Amino acid sequence: MCIRDRTTVACIPAFNEEGVIGDLIKNTLSYVDSVVVCDDGSSDNTSVEAKEFGALVIKHNENKGKGAALRTLFEHVRRSNAEIVVTIDGDGQFLPNEIKKLIKPIQDNLADVVVGYRFDDGDEMPSYRKFGNKILDHATNIVTNLPIRDTQSGFRAYSKKAIEQIEFSNDGFTADSEILINAAEHGLRISEEKITVIYDTGHRTSTKNPVSHAGGVLGSLIEIILVKHPLKYLGIPGILVVLLGLGFLSNTISIYNETLELPISFALVSIAILTLGILLLLSSGILFAINRSVFHK
Repeated sequence: MCIRDRTTVACIPAFNEEGVIGDLIKNTLSYVDSVVVCDDGSSDNTSVEAKEFGALVIKHNENKGKGAALRTLFEHVRRSNAEIVVTIDGDGQFLPNEIKKLIKPIQDNLADVVVGYRFDDGDEMPSYRKFGNKILDHATNIVTNLPIRDTQSGFRAYSKKAIEQIEFSNDGFTADSEILINAAEHGLRISEEKITVIYDTGHRTSTKNPVSHAGGVLGSLIEIILVKHPLKYLGIPGILVVLLGLGFLSNTISIYNETLELPISFALVSIAILTLGILLLLSSGILFAINRSVFHK
């Protein structure tokens, strides 16, 4: 079942959002032509409530993660006639009346992806969450080579071109970064618009430990970076480490030639450094081959 002859579609990934998803859909429908919800294995009445308020619901049989829900939504709208797609989290923290602000750069042909950024002076996000997000922002921006202020925001707008081209595989929250990385790799134009966020919605709060959550996202992000850019982030360091190891080895040989005694400490350090460098080079070569076969078919 696909939406036809629609201009703007809102996509909402949701997990156990009963009590908030209905009002979110009702308010969102004032600014878009239709709403699609991916119920990511909720144990409550999220799907029932979403349907009652006019959304098309696609349901996962189990909780697969935000990235998996977004991928299901992307696959669905690719089969529709949507010209603009808006993603908005299902927890009610974002304001649907700001959809107009997000889609305008796309309507004006100034952007393909518009990210709603939350951070500004006086922003009420808890400091520990803001710190964790900034680390993830920095890691994402290293790859995109763009100064994106809020790479973890779930409130975004995409052009039809962006939806057709962007691909991502992460099932978790790292998908937010992977989408931007892939968009940058395709040369899509990415811009930002300041948005309002409500942290105390009166709804449930995440049960995830923020430190372990950020660490998990960062770990997955580093994995994506290394797989997609192995020569840059493993190969070049590998060459430098090998050169360093050769320097230590040369020093070791010089000492032996002068004293006829093998400096064990220098020899062991040389071997260790050379081994590390060779492993980095081998890893970069293997990942580069995987990258070519998987991502460039």
